[in-house]
Amino acid sequence: MKIIDAQVHIWSQTVTPPTGKHRKVSKVSAEDMLKEMDEAGVDAALIHPPMSWDPDSQVMALEAALKYPNRYAVMGQFDPKKPENKKLIHGWRNQPGMMGLRWALLQPIEQQLLHEGALDWIWPEAAKEGLAIGMMGGIFLKEFRGIAERFPDLKLILDH
Repeated sequence: MKIIDAQVHIWSQTVTPPTGKHRKVSKVSAEDMLKEMDEAGVDAALIHPPMSWDPDSQVMALEAALKYPNRYAVMGQFDPKKPENKKLIHGWRNQPGMMGLRWALLQPIEQQLLHEGALDWIWPEAAKEGLAIGMMGGIFLKEFRGIAERFPDLKLILDH
């Protein structure tokens, strides 16, 4: 049986300290994570770049997926507060190893944008591209359900 970890983080720096129960270390490389995966019997993993504490982590994640294509794939992100980023959605999966989009939406300002509908430009565009979107929807279940109902073709991943 193939075992895939659906969410790991790798990073090369900590501009701000890792949040929550994340390990409090300055960096975790792709190779560090592979060693841990091998020890645990995990065959592959989906990297969620922790851009809040390492703005360069998405580049690092894509490099890991390119270097280890049978071990890593990426759920990336861009600033969802900027509707001009709509142009990034078309062809998003053309990046080697990129599987979809993921935002935690943990911060009050991010949740406010969600509640006010300021992120609604993302859902139809992602659905058109066939992109999966992962979110920590458990902290805003009503809104998550509303997105799912309004955009039935959108692939949504409820994590945490």
